[in-house]
Amino acid sequence: MTGRKLLDQIIIALLLLTTLATVGVFVYTNIIYKKELPNSATEMQALKTDFKQINFPTTYVLDKITLNLDSATRRLRFLDVQINLVLFSEEDSQVLDSIRPQIYDIIIDVAASIEPDELNSLSGKLIFEGRIKKRINYLVKKKVVKEVFYSKFVVQ
Repeated sequence: MTGRKLLDQIIIALLLLTTLATVGVFVYTNIIYKKELPNSATEMQALKTDFKQINFPTTYVLDKITLNLDSATRRLRFLDVQINLVLFSEEDSQVLDSIRPQIYDIIIDVAASIEPDELNSLSGKLIFEGRIKKRINYLVKKKVVKEVFYSKFVVQ
């Protein structure tokens, strides 16, 4: 080893101590310590309580609408759309029920103000969504609509 008896004994003692510690950890983790298996009933109950605490967004589903769009060519263009409004609270759905015809009028007005080719692009859909949300919230005079989703969106 190093040639010095005291230093060699210290190195051997440290190596022996390290080896014993490693064997001790191995024996403890594999033989002595047994991890408790999860109980199905307890885990299911915890999952149910966690699930109850999750707040799912309230959606307001509008009927499918088919609209004629202005076109620069003689070809007839139309929009076939079904819109889902995500609301801030459940109580807001009653407010939207009372102004449902105005909501359809807003959708028709906003769609008529956008060119069919622009409406068919991603940016056009985002503009359409933003204007609908803004106009409905303005009509109600408070923030009711959080997001607008399309379950069907076809421009032909």
